[in-house]
Amino acid sequence: MSFYEYGIQIKKSSGQVKVKCPKCSPDRKKKTDPCLSVNIDEGVWNCHNCGWKGTLKQKKEYTMSKKIYARPKNTKVVSSFSKGMLDWFNGRGISEKTLIDNKISEGQEYMPQIGKNINTIQFNYYKNEELVNVKYRDGNKNFKLVKDAERIMYGLDDIKEYSYVIIVEGEIDKLSFYEAGYTNCVSVPNGASNLKMEYLGDFPDDLEAVFLAVDMDEPGRKLEDELSRRIGRDICHRVSYPGECKDINEVLIQFGNDSVKECIENAQPYPLDGVLSVSSFDVDIDNLYEVGLNKGDTVGHTIFDNLFSFTKSQLTVITGIPTHGKSNFLEHLSMRLSAQKGWKFGVFSPEHYPLELHFSVLAEKFIGKSFRKITRFERMSKTELHQAKDFISEHYHWIRPDGDVYTIDAILESAKGLIKRYGINALIIDPYNKINADIGNGNETNYINKFLTKLTIFKQKYDIHIFLVAHPRKMSKKDNGRYEVPTLYDVAGSANFYNQVDNGITVYRDFHNELTDIHVQKIKFRHIGELGMVQFKYNLQNGRYSEIGESLDNECYLQGNIQESML
Repeated sequence: MSFYEYGIQIKKSSGQVKVKCPKCSPDRKKKTDPCLSVNIDEGVWNCHNCGWKGTLKQKKEYTMSKKIYARPKNTKVVSSFSKGMLDWFNGRGISEKTLIDNKISEGQEYMPQIGKNINTIQFNYYKNEELVNVKYRDGNKNFKLVKDAERIMYGLDDIKEYSYVIIVEGEIDKLSFYEAGYTNCVSVPNGASNLKMEYLGDFPDDLEAVFLAVDMDEPGRKLEDELSRRIGRDICHRVSYPGECKDINEVLIQFGNDSVKECIENAQPYPLDGVLSVSSFDVDIDNLYEVGLNKGDTVGHTIFDNLFSFTKSQLTVITGIPTHGKSNFLEHLSMRLSAQKGWKFGVFSPEHYPLELHFSVLAEKFIGKSFRKITRFERMSKTELHQAKDFISEHYHWIRPDGDVYTIDAILESAKGLIKRYGINALIIDPYNKINADIGNGNETNYINKFLTKLTIFKQKYDIHIFLVAHPRKMSKKDNGRYEVPTLYDVAGSANFYNQVDNGITVYRDFHNELTDIHVQKIKFRHIGELGMVQFKYNLQNGRYSEIGESLDNECYLQGNIQESML
């Protein structure tokens, strides 16, 4: 056993060190402060913040069981409040009736930010009329949720049987809408800080409209962007505020209930298809002006990163002659994106069944060791296998529609569910020819045009990167006996595989020199990358690729900076 297997990052081989704690540091305000004391010689550690202790001499246990949530103690729902509490809410335009209707409580609670018990506001989170969480707030804007309790939206029970819902960034904003007569409003539980959004699993699927009334700042815009992506921008509306107001509570305080109603009435739908005016996307124009056209996410290969980067709302076709490694190289890229950048993938790949075999391929790329019993390769341990299980289950979700015939509509419907529940950033369809082509009385070219149009609309609507693996037509050999390098125009069926997509990559295996040539053959937007070719060497032990000049990578992605954000 090693410290790395517990997520503990150390650079010395002996003595005592203080490092970041993999258990609590990601959730602390001061994420960079070391709080874990490690005695390297004795193989023990202790966190002075969360109390996590351990030793290398005891076996680490891994469980794949369903998470069991803590339950909060019942808070007393009151019918009257202290004068100080009422004055505080009245100063924010919130009446006592609104507090009572929304089951607000008041009482003493220990607040770790100040290290003592203090009188707090208690926002009670109900699900099916059962108390599942409580958020405590003091007068200095310190917050605390019940540790290990389920994260749900505040006011979840209030939106049942409504055709449209308002989502806000905080409990005070929900109460503000209630004050103005809107009972169909929910708040996210962690403000704009939590973009994992596990709470969306309970959000209704059959709404006609969703109004996003978040704070008018950068974190609020990021929250709005991710919420709209997961829910579906075809039903989402942006809410803006008058004057210098940054949230709906300020609107209520400064302008009253009528202005709150006007904010909903004047909300703008997200721009989708059809004829649009500048006013429909003026917020996006301002954001682009401030941020600029930045390169997308890169994967850590110097030459390849100069040619290609990964960003949202893109359709990338990957082609190549059979056995040249199209799928393998795409899996290599996806694993680096998930390990380095936190990307999550939905995968439709019927050729990779049974799934345990596909898992083994991804596990090798993640751990850096062989899954298989091959004498000449170092094999991953059972501990490393469990690490791979944990990581892959978090970042990869397989799509397998019911029945023996796979349609693009069924695949996209499943992907839609994965976007909402898990926030996947990318969809892999591998390969195109396994999808049922319902050509009917038409021709293949028209079908492919409609097929790619569906993918284009989907990736725009949900801001998702779609990777489509497509086989080329049968390629001819050159005089030297090698196949020609396929282009997107060679993809079987239609030139639309070049014309309609954003990016195109060809994987070509040079068997003579034991190299893999990666040709970037189309880039629609120049800030994404440029055309060119880069050569890679394939690592037989773990299925990874390394550029010529790079050393072969056999390290687990849990070690070093590549996976530091996960710990």
